[in-house]
Amino acid sequence: MRVLIVEDDVILGELLQEYLLRLDHERVQLCLNGRDACIAVAEQTFDCAFVDLRLPDMDGLRLLERIKGEDHGLPVVMMSGYPTMEYTIEAMRKGASDFLTKPFTLQDVALTLQRVIKEKGLLLENLSLQLECQARKELEKVNRELESRVAEQTRLFQISGDIDEIRSSDDLYNRIVQLASNLESVDKASFFIVPQDKSSLLSMANFGWEDDEFEPQHVLLGEDKMRQLLGNGCNHVLMRPNEVGVSIETESHSNRLLSCWPLRIRGEAFGLLMAVHKPQYRGLASEEKRLLDFLIRKASLAVENMALYESLISNFYGILKSLVNALEAKDLYTGKHSERVTRYAVEVGRVLGCSSTQVESLETIGYLHDIGKIGIQDFILNKPGSLTAEEYEIVKKHPAIGEIIVADLGLTPEESSIIRHHHEKWDGSGYPDGLKGEEIPFLARIVSIADAFDAMTSKRAYRDAMSCSESVKELMRNRGKQFDPDALDAFVCFIQKDESGQ
Repeated sequence: MRVLIVEDDVILGELLQEYLLRLDHERVQLCLNGRDACIAVAEQTFDCAFVDLRLPDMDGLRLLERIKGEDHGLPVVMMSGYPTMEYTIEAMRKGASDFLTKPFTLQDVALTLQRVIKEKGLLLENLSLQLECQARKELEKVNRELESRVAEQTRLFQISGDIDEIRSSDDLYNRIVQLASNLESVDKASFFIVPQDKSSLLSMANFGWEDDEFEPQHVLLGEDKMRQLLGNGCNHVLMRPNEVGVSIETESHSNRLLSCWPLRIRGEAFGLLMAVHKPQYRGLASEEKRLLDFLIRKASLAVENMALYESLISNFYGILKSLVNALEAKDLYTGKHSERVTRYAVEVGRVLGCSSTQVESLETIGYLHDIGKIGIQDFILNKPGSLTAEEYEIVKKHPAIGEIIVADLGLTPEESSIIRHHHEKWDGSGYPDGLKGEEIPFLARIVSIADAFDAMTSKRAYRDAMSCSESVKELMRNRGKQFDPDALDAFVCFIQKDESGQ
């Protein structure tokens, strides 16, 4: 061990030093005054110190403070021939480990040293355990924070992925309120768009409302309130239901708070997300604020990109439709064919209970079902007589050509199938792929019937137009052969009602 003795009595100090060295301690250093002791403690490391209470240059209690200031964990044993209770208590308060009263025996010194070292070992062990415990707590805290951040980043990625997969405005609005309602503090949510006059809010999607609750549809607000919600540049505003119109307030909501998040596109207010908080919540936690802020920013980019995409696609569809019109204008007998086929297909789709998305696909893509004929030579398309076998094989290529023309439009497989498969037959004898029965995509089956009906009821250079009743009979003769039986029955039902003016 390394021991420091601070004793102004040279004889006693050397006696203690010699005794401790005989006990095989590593180093025993004697200082006769406080100044030398301060220098020794500052420059070297000791395992224990014996300090006399009375020194020639400073009080022992002051030296005790200096030693503890340099090495708080160093055990210090105070020595004095005139101890008092006051000095003893003060020494212990300042950090002394023990007190030796002069005269003491060398055995007393040995026993005190053993006890102090044992206590130091226990203290260090306890300190180590405390540090380990503290380190464990800090690590657990860091891990909790890390897990929270990972969970938050995961949710951000999920939000981003969900929004990126959406292709229509209606789906986007519904997804916004669903994602907002997933937050812990949010009970239900509504999304509004802001009309151009900015005098009100028009509901586009609601989520979480019970059947017996009134979903907000149209909120009329004054100019000041609209400015507060949309024009103050803030990410969100916290308010009560009655501040945004009575149409959203019910008895169960009267004491709740709303978080209103404006959705802006290029700085202009486009919409507003309104989240109704659960009764026990008085607002949003910081994590939820970050999630909602990200959701709104992501949604605003999606709306802007959707608008740009829809504009580009609309223009492109317009160009394709113009090409179809130009193609059909070359033949007096087939003019407006695609327009009529589209109308028939849309009506039959509604009879069959098609979804709004499917009806929209029929309305848009049905018009382009013959776009591939652009790649067929005019002398074949406009031939006044019957086609040769070779010419017919060339015409049969137009569905595949059409699919290639629209390949970069980002169409769904069901939409592309209208163009590629509208000449397939129920019995598998059609083209280009010879699909059979339900292998033929559903929308293509509908367009196939509408296409055949319009072809039969249109005048051709080589034949007169068939009547509606004759065409229906011809269709029915091919029921289950060329045409899907169920789709054909729906078509015939529509045609008969249309002919009777119902």
